[in-house]
Amino acid sequence: MGTWGEGLYDNDSALDELGDLLALGDEQDGLRLVVRIGLQAWMNPVHVAHDSDELKRRVDACDGDLAHLPADTRAALVALLANPEAATEKSSRTPEAKAVIGGYCDGPRIDALLRFPGAQGVLDEFGESLAKRLDGLLAVEQDLYEVAGSLAVLGVLIELSQAGLWQPAASRVALWRAGFDAIDKATKSERGFWWKYVRRVRAGFDLLAPRPATAAPARPQARRPRANAAAPAPAQAGPVQRFLHPKLGTAILVARSGSGDDERLDLRFEDGQIRKILARFVTPVDG
Repeated sequence: MGTWGEGLYDNDSALDELGDLLALGDEQDGLRLVVRIGLQAWMNPVHVAHDSDELKRRVDACDGDLAHLPADTRAALVALLANPEAATEKSSRTPEAKAVIGGYCDGPRIDALLRFPGAQGVLDEFGESLAKRLDGLLAVEQDLYEVAGSLAVLGVLIELSQAGLWQPAASRVALWRAGFDAIDKATKSERGFWWKYVRRVRAGFDLLAPRPATAAPARPQARRPRANAAAPAPAQAGPVQRFLHPKLGTAILVARSGSGDDERLDLRFEDGQIRKILARFVTPVDG
């Protein structure tokens, strides 16, 4: 397998798989081509620099479609193709995702190439195709040697989820966990290495959909205070703040961190899951 680390991308097979997942294919539609180039610059930036001449040819062939794109999208595309090495120097992976994925193939997330009218439909199709790939991969009885390279798809889904661009259902992630647990259990050799890798994969599933909190053990019942003892005053609860996500629905604010464009909200959605969402992707709900 050529493994040299424990992250999802830290083996030759995974990097080959990543290249296949992000390949442009035979896209003829300009809008779809721009989104796929944005994904490649973000998640496989080396290929953008290596194949820049081919990308320019593909973009020129779709020039009529590109004229209808927003000005900032066209400007970002021109800048990327003019100097792909400089445009892809910046990385964008969060520390949490890097701990699971590793440091390879970490380019800039150029939002102008991913968030424009019509782009979300392409991203939804892409995310669903990856999820179906993972559905099939983790439903097969095999061992970790056979599956490790193909789990590069999990890294791509983690990045999409953390950016608020595509999110699998928690029930689907639960099936992936169960399938991976069976694969882990079936793998008997080299456990001294695999336990580290397995820990990272499970942390990756937790980034997609945190596990439901387990109930704390019941504490012994406190003794009743004497009748003349003063009862403690109830804690004053603040107003409930609700937000609306365009895909995930309404949620209640649990916590917030960061500021400006990097402000993140911990939101509890109607399915009971708490997800960390960038504040700019949700709308406050009055009342």
